[in-house]
Amino acid sequence: MVHGAGNSLWGPASIRSRWYPALSDGLAWHGVEVAESDVEVAFYGDLFRKDPERGYDPNFDIKEMLTGVSGILRAHDQEIDLDELVKVLVDRHLDRLLAQAGADLEDDRIRQLARARLEAVIGPETEVVVAHSLGTVVAYETLCRHPEWSVTGLVTMGSPLRGEMILNIRNADDPACIRPLSEVFDGPVSERLVDNGHRVHDPEPYLNNATTGGAVADMLSA
Repeated sequence: MVHGAGNSLWGPASIRSRWYPALSDGLAWHGVEVAESDVEVAFYGDLFRKDPERGYDPNFDIKEMLTGVSGILRAHDQEIDLDELVKVLVDRHLDRLLAQAGADLEDDRIRQLARARLEAVIGPETEVVVAHSLGTVVAYETLCRHPEWSVTGLVTMGSPLRGEMILNIRNADDPACIRPLSEVFDGPVSERLVDNGHRVHDPEPYLNNATTGGAVADMLSA
């Protein structure tokens, strides 16, 4: 399993403790069980954790990032106020999530290190990779670099990817994937809709949904 942005203060054990029960709930709808010992977490959140003692700060400046895409933003709203937008993002604690996504997309070193974390947990018996949000980018890029792996399936949840994948699970109100992949990708797209309630982008409601459980179960039995 590959986590998304916003996990710099966690660790692989703590993420597994939250994600594994949710995954188990999703699989239970289909009478499938997976042992916790068979579930690995590719953790890379520490790459985004500040270290004041050595002056390490991997996060991009959120206003600088938004200024760089101001043309795109103003195409939707010509009177957009970047200062106000930054304030809203900070108030909603979304600034660090976007900054981490920007750092991953712009910093080749961070991207390479993140991919290495997934490479370290993939073994000859690995069958399915389940990824959430920014983690879907890490997973997709890593799998593309290793066609020799015997992985049979990739399940992405709340994915910002713009490309072909095995199956994407999407909440219609999830801001990370507000548009269906079929609208932005000219090719075969397999996508399923779920309802995560008010937790539109959280991984646990994605994982415990019968739709996600069914996708993973089918890939495990393939």
